[in-house]
Amino acid sequence: MIAGAYDLSFYRRASDAINDEQHRYLVLRDATIVPPGHAQKSQRLPQLLCDRSEAVLVATIAEAAPPPDYPREEQRRGVAPVTVMFFTTAFVVRGTCYLRPNLPLTEALERVTEDFLPLRGVQIFPIAGGASIMRDFAALSRARIVALYQVAEAALHDAPAAPAAVAQNG
Repeated sequence: MIAGAYDLSFYRRASDAINDEQHRYLVLRDATIVPPGHAQKSQRLPQLLCDRSEAVLVATIAEAAPPPDYPREEQRRGVAPVTVMFFTTAFVVRGTCYLRPNLPLTEALERVTEDFLPLRGVQIFPIAGGASIMRDFAALSRARIVALYQVAEAALHDAPAAPAAVAQNG
């Protein structure tokens, strides 16, 4: 896991900043690197360059409030909220993405052109086990999605449960 501060010169959603980034590497300040399963070997660095193409999931810890006139996702893109369970090799991620309405999930996702899919109300389950992590916002690399399914509407009102075990190739 890598954590650090990413500075924005003006207000943008984190996924917009990552998707619009012109450089291969994101510059994080006050960064921490924690090898999986070895928290005692964490390392703090004043600055760290992270390869965007290798990122699986970028989750915000804190985000500035948008300006009062900043449009909501639905207003900006004419989209509707859809709750989806995504599987990667490292995480299972439950979150609400905003997709074009009146399209099957597969077609709606294929029309997304951004590298990172913005998600709201995110719950992250590490594949290796451990406690789930809740975040208001995260951006998931579309290239790292192994499988997914839409969460049934009735399940949205239930407390999210940990996903069933995932078979991994390899």
